[in-house]
Amino acid sequence: MSTPEIRHLDITDLERIARFRRAGYGGCVSDALYGVGVRQSVFSDRFKPLRQGMQLVGRALTIKLHSLVEERSPEYQKELDARYEAEGGHPQKRMMREVATQPPGSILCFDCGGDMQPAQFGEMSCQLAYSHGCRGMLLAGNCRDTQYVLKMDDFPMYTFGTRPNAFGGWGIIEVNRPIYLPGHITHYVKVESGDFIFGDNDGVQLIPKDVVDEVLLRVEKTFEFENKEREQLASGMSIDEVYKVFGVL
Repeated sequence: MSTPEIRHLDITDLERIARFRRAGYGGCVSDALYGVGVRQSVFSDRFKPLRQGMQLVGRALTIKLHSLVEERSPEYQKELDARYEAEGGHPQKRMMREVATQPPGSILCFDCGGDMQPAQFGEMSCQLAYSHGCRGMLLAGNCRDTQYVLKMDDFPMYTFGTRPNAFGGWGIIEVNRPIYLPGHITHYVKVESGDFIFGDNDGVQLIPKDVVDEVLLRVEKTFEFENKEREQLASGMSIDEVYKVFGVL
């Protein structure tokens, strides 16, 4: 079996996002990935959009969290603050700086270590990330402030759930390092910064960074073909003719 040609486009990620949103849906993205040899990139159906109709599309920026359950004494907090300062600032600030260094169109992808007790992200953090080019979130944990997140102009979010409490709690331990999020076909899907994320009503998938444009071009080809197919099916094309022309649908 010959290796498929992998094409690349000289466009920005915002252009990629717009084109994927215009032509893409879960099924054709999955078929395009299969066509280039990618088989195990579907995330768990535990990831749900805050509302139906959201499309989560963009370049992954990976974040690893760790639980911080115990109450922090003033002494411990002082020690923690000193360590953060020595490391270049609070981990969330360092995360946001990383967002700001990325080209517009990033998707924050959070591995929360399975912790479902607190909400790991809220609306103010979403607003800050959005103002520096982030265009959505894939959160293997909980969010809060959803009534305000849903009012944001363009910030689709897929999460495991919602909670009102941020105490519990958590801390960022790694930014821009590979993470492993629950998968559908495999136990985990490895996510590296630079991979692409595509999510819609059918679920969320990873598009490896090396084949993003090839998948996009295949998705657009399918989109154009299926639009013509839809027109002919809607016009009353006979069953025999449908299967003669299009094969198995």
